[in-house]
Amino acid sequence: MSKSPATDFLQRRERRVLTDDVVDSLREAILSGRLKGGDRLIEDELAESLRVSRGPVRQAIFRLEREGLVVHEAHRGATVAQVSVEDAAEIYSLRRALERLSVVEACERATAADLAPLEAILTLFQSVPRASMTRRRVAELDIDFHDALFRAAHHGRLYRAWEALRSQIFVFLLLRDGLPEDYLTSWYRDHVLLLDMVRRRDKAAAAAAMEEHIGGAYRRLQEHMAQDEVLRIRAGT
Repeated sequence: MSKSPATDFLQRRERRVLTDDVVDSLREAILSGRLKGGDRLIEDELAESLRVSRGPVRQAIFRLEREGLVVHEAHRGATVAQVSVEDAAEIYSLRRALERLSVVEACERATAADLAPLEAILTLFQSVPRASMTRRRVAELDIDFHDALFRAAHHGRLYRAWEALRSQIFVFLLLRDGLPEDYLTSWYRDHVLLLDMVRRRDKAAAAAAMEEHIGGAYRRLQEHMAQDEVLRIRAGT
């Protein structure tokens, strides 16, 4: 069977759970842009590329659909999800609510052991040379920080809700162009502030800081998407 160019790069990773292996490979392909919005995910082709049966591929596609990275379309089957302004509005309104709750719960429940990963992420951020700090690396550290904060909240259902959004938020973080010149400084400052509020158990201040942090991220994303739409319109005229 011939394969489409979009599947040639897929490589299987060695892990104990085969479906997790396939999920990781497909997710990475989507997040890296090697599989683009609108690309079809054909089970036979993916299975052949990854040297697995169709079963793990089907299960992986289902899991990525739950993460919001894949959609099922009539007459097309599974395709990579395309980002829209409406998607951003829904995801960030939900993210704002979840993040606010996470930081409040962390103020109440986080232990010193819970805060250690947050501190480690900030230390790692400072250790990376600014010249080699890519948008993807910042996005990875951003997701890692917020993931650790959700874990520090000790709220199982809240964490599972965050898991359902995490990959989609990562996609949006990768999209953001036109970041302010002081972005690396402001990223560190904002996250240090959040950690400090949690360490002090100041729920009101932590909630306010998180509202501003997520609101600012969404405003920058809106600006990028608006500029991108203008460029698409111009390219089509």
